[in-house]
Formats: sequence, structure tokens, C-alpha cells
Amino acid sequence: MEDNEITIGQNLKKIRKDLNLRQYELAGDQITRNLISLIENDRTPIYYNVANIISKNINKIIHGKGNDIYIQPEDILNPERYEARKQANVYIEKLNHHLIEKDYEFELEELNEIETFLNKWNFIDKKVKAYELLGDIYYNAKDSNKEYYYYLKALEVSYEYPYMKERYKIILKLVYNCIVTKKFDEAIRLCNFALSTQDDIPDKYKGVFYYNSALAYYNKKEYGKCLEQLINAKYYVSHDNHRETKRILVLEGICNSENENYDGALRSYNKLLKVINKFEDPEELCLAYINIIQIYIELEDDSNIVECKNKILGYLEKLDNTSFYLPKILFSISNIYYYLKDYETCEKYLIEALSLSQNHKDTSLFPDVFIRTIDFYAETKQLNKIDTLVKIYRREICNLKINKDFIIILKILYNFIEQNNNLDAKHLIKNLLDREVEK
Repeated sequence: MEDNEITIGQNLKKIRKDLNLRQYELAGDQITRNLISLIENDRTPIYYNVANIISKNINKIIHGKGNDIYIQPEDILNPERYEARKQANVYIEKLNHHLIEKDYEFELEELNEIETFLNKWNFIDKKVKAYELLGDIYYNAKDSNKEYYYYLKALEVSYEYPYMKERYKIILKLVYNCIVTKKFDEAIRLCNFALSTQDDIPDKYKGVFYYNSALAYYNKKEYGKCLEQLINAKYYVSHDNHRETKRILVLEGICNSENENYDGALRSYNKLLKVINKFEDPEELCLAYINIIQIYIELEDDSNIVECKNKILGYLEKLDNTSFYLPKILFSISNIYYYLKDYETCEKYLIEALSLSQNHKDTSLFPDVFIRTIDFYAETKQLNKIDTLVKIYRREICNLKINKDFIIILKILYNFIEQNNNLDAKHLIKNLLDREVEK
């Protein structure tokens, strides 16, 4: 035996000392403390069934102490394997470092090295932690496919970990991913699964699961089911949890509005205003009044529209250009002025919203504002301004995402232009645009 090698008995003693446990604790009710002593002193062999009993006793005790460690029988029987847990911790620390430093880029070799190591040793607790960290990294990198892949792997492996704590948090991360990627049925299924199987979910998180289930139903345009889930969410969310209360009231107002229950929507928004007013947040107040104005537009209540619009303009003065929601607020204000037929002011806010969404690199809002601005110039017969717009934002236009279907359309249109076949080009474009309007 080489000097750096240890026996299985010595390895068991090392595990016990590392976890600050006594021999009788390892023995439990099924074996004797004397047997543990004999094993640790290499005076008797240890078989898998005994190692399995010892590992179960260890895990029960360290779980009771709140430690997030899971010892498997193989850790006891293979000293090399237990030593390899140190390397697993090194990899986990590296992943944590990526998150802290906001370094979301991986060399393929680095990722393969981590995955190969995890698959070789199959440390259940380490795999769950590493896969969840990889999911967190890809969430921040906005790579939703890899984010989903690693969160799902973390969840799957976690079911081999009997004492896994707060599994519901991994499920919740998967729910967020599914909503962002429009997998709404899966989001609902995951919420129902968590609520029916995870016994350790605090009430606060139960409310979050019900809210996300409601959000998924909203996106499916099933507004009645959305409102049912919001009732459950409100039951679990405490009154002093202002963040969740605001989210619930906003979604409740929107759903009631979609159902043309405008009185109900206004009640929800008035409750929302009372919550927001406690903190006097000008950004949130702007967003709340924008939602209220949408109702008054449906009701053609111009006097209330103007009153709420003026309140928004007052709060707008308190925001600076770094405000996250400012581009969205400006875009909404442009639509209000369009309704009021003040086209000059409408244009002013459209241009501001377009510029700011580009500065904020808001890839979700910029296309919406750009399309609306083009439509506005077309409706107001200012076609020359569309040309100017294209020149100013040429780089952003070229960076817009294009799928394979749209590439086919572009190639056909390019061919029409090459042949000066403007009539067929216009006809194809009109058909495509009409189809989008119908959606």
C-alpha cells in the first residue's frame, strides 16, 4: 500500500470526523457501535449492506443539522471516490465564480470536463448543485434552451436525493423558463406538480406558484382560469408582501379588462394604487395609470383619460433615462396621444420611446415601437420619415432575429425586385401583413 492510500476503515473514520459525528451515531439501531469501531480499525471487512445502513444513518443526522450533503454507500467503500468530492467542490466553486463575476461564457473543454467528472462519480448532491448553477448561469446569459436543459437535469437528479431541501425552488426556475419560452401548458403542469407533491413549500412560495400558473393561463387567453388561480395566490400571499400583491392586482385588473368587466378591473387598479402610494414609486404609478387609461379608452371616457394622462406626465418628470420601464411608459403615452388625435405629440413620444429602447438594448420592445412608428408615418402620409428612420436604425434592423421561414420570403422579394416586379412583391407583402393582422 502506498503512503497516500487509505483503507476503507480509515476512510469511514475520515468521513465521520469530517462530519463531526460519533461512532454510535453511525451505528443507529441496526448495527452496533462496536462494529463501527472494528471497521474503522480494519479489524473486520465492510459489505455494501452495512455501508448502506451507515450512509442512511449519516444522511438522516446531517439532514437534521441542516447540512446540504448526501453520503452514498460508494463514498464509504471507495476512498478515492470520497476524496474526489473535494474536486467536485472545486468545480462548484468555479461555477459560483462565473456567476459572481458575471462571466457567462464557457469554453467547451471546461464544460465537458465538469460534465464528464459529474457523470463519472455520480455525486448526487454535487450534481444537483452544479446543474442548478449551470442553469443560473445560462439564465443570466439569456440562453433559455441551455437554462431549461440544466434546470431539468438538476430536478431529475434531485429525486435520487432523499433529503433534498427546497426542491421547489428548482421547479419554480423551470416554471419561469417555460413562461418566457411560451411553454404555458408545461408551466401549469409544473406548478400543479410542485403544489401537490412538495411538502416544504412556504406559503409565500405557494402564492408565487399560483401566480405563475395564473400568468400561464392568461397567456393562453383562459382568463377565467387565470382569475381562479389569482384567488388562490391571494390566499397565500401576506398583506405585507407588496411585491407579490402588486403583481397579483395588475394581472387581476388585466384579466377583468379582457373579460370586459371594467368595474372589476378598476377596483383592482384602485387597490393597486393604494399599495404603490405607500412607497410613492413614480415608475409604478405611471404603469398603473397607463392600465387604467386603457379601460377608459374602452369606455370612451375622455375626461378621465386626460386626467390620468396628466398624472402620468407629472410622475414622468421624476424619472430619469436609466428607468427600466421608461421606454415602455413613453410608448404607452404615445398611444394615448394618438387616441386623443394629438398626432404631433404622439410622434414626439414614439421617437423618444424608440431611441430609449435602442439605448437600453430592449430587444423585445424595440421592434414593437419601430413597427408602430412606421404605421404612424404611413397613416399620416409621412413616408419620407420612414426612409429617415431606416437610415438611423439600419444597424438595429440588420440585427433583428430572422428565422428560416422569413429568409425564404426575403429571397422571393429580392428576386421580385431584381426583375422590377413590384406588383407581385406588393401582393406578397400585403398577404403576409393581412395574415399577421388576423392573428
